[in-house]
Amino acid sequence: MQLWRTKTLNQPLSLLSASLLLASMVLPPVAVAQTEPSGDWLDGTTNWNRPGASIPQAPKPDGGSNLSNCPIDQRAAAVPEDALVEAAGWTLMGSVQIYGATTLITGMTDADGMCRPLNYQVFVFTNGQFTGTLSPIPMDSRTDGSIGNYDLYREGYISATFARYVPEDPLCCPSRQSRVFYQVEMQNNRPVLVPRLPADTTSNSQ
Repeated sequence: MQLWRTKTLNQPLSLLSASLLLASMVLPPVAVAQTEPSGDWLDGTTNWNRPGASIPQAPKPDGGSNLSNCPIDQRAAAVPEDALVEAAGWTLMGSVQIYGATTLITGMTDADGMCRPLNYQVFVFTNGQFTGTLSPIPMDSRTDGSIGNYDLYREGYISATFARYVPEDPLCCPSRQSRVFYQVEMQNNRPVLVPRLPADTTSNSQ
């Protein structure tokens, strides 16, 4: 029997979606989506993860970080993988997902004025060994390619949904979304996270 457990520590990652909903209620409808960082990688076929790679170092926010004003969105380390992410300069956020040998950790380096995460990333571990990230670049809330939620639905198998904006979209409401499925594979006797690309991109219109 596979072991599955999700540890919710402070706020779960699903609150990213709640933050987007809140933003839609308080921002004027004329706000236009940013274009950077880009989600163009979702339309490609390249895997950025490599066997034996190191955890990416956290980028330093331009002009300093706003995290000191958002303590509720941060959490203390609770599993060994947390310490590895912190050592690379990331601040822990959201929930830990664990299914058998697979662990998912989310880190960020900054937040906007409403404490939505900026420069955030999701890290995957296999038996404590870094295996890859869900995005090739750190993400910002309300930008193209930002992750809305992810699901570790089986040991070594993950699905994730990303916001897809066009320039005409309001910040609250991306017109499309892309879904990616990932699998942990063994290459050169080391685990590596492999995304199935290009992503499945659909319209959000009803």
